[in-house]
Amino acid sequence: MKTDKKKKLEILFIDDIRSLHNNLLSDKSNHYLQNMLFNLRLLFRYNNRDLDDLIDFYYYVEDILNNKILLDFDELKILIYRVTDLVVNLDDYDVRGNTLITESCSSLLQSLYLELETYRLADKTSESSAWKNILVNQLKNQVVDFELLIRILELSNDDDVKGIVLEILENNYPFEFATYKARNGILIV
Repeated sequence: MKTDKKKKLEILFIDDIRSLHNNLLSDKSNHYLQNMLFNLRLLFRYNNRDLDDLIDFYYYVEDILNNKILLDFDELKILIYRVTDLVVNLDDYDVRGNTLITESCSSLLQSLYLELETYRLADKTSESSAWKNILVNQLKNQVVDFELLIRILELSNDDDVKGIVLEILENNYPFEFATYKARNGILIV
């Protein structure tokens, strides 16, 4: 199945990705969806065949971030299914850079499962319940751990604190941290 979408996807100018934000998802899930789009752009740049399903997935994620698709409970389950399906069947695509997508999917799925559980808990509370508002606020206020660690790294003057943060970043966010260092001109930290 060929797709008729022909949007040019530049990887160097990602302001269009960074400006996308789904109103129903937490900042953490939005971050990982944006990260998925960026990594798919990298994949598209270095591959040129067997990409139709991946291109369709790219536009699906973009539509979710643009709020063109209502991300209710059922649609969230479909998104989780599609991300999982992508990981499971990634070897079927003849593309280079599978690791980029696998790592993105891992972080995204973790965040989406938390969203799913929060949706379930919110549905179990009554409309008048104070717990529903607390759960919805919890959902919206999830923080992006990576961004907090980068802020600690940048603000800290203590070498011990920097060493611990660097260890966490390098062990738990290897690709994101490598991308951060590349984008900020840092070859050795």
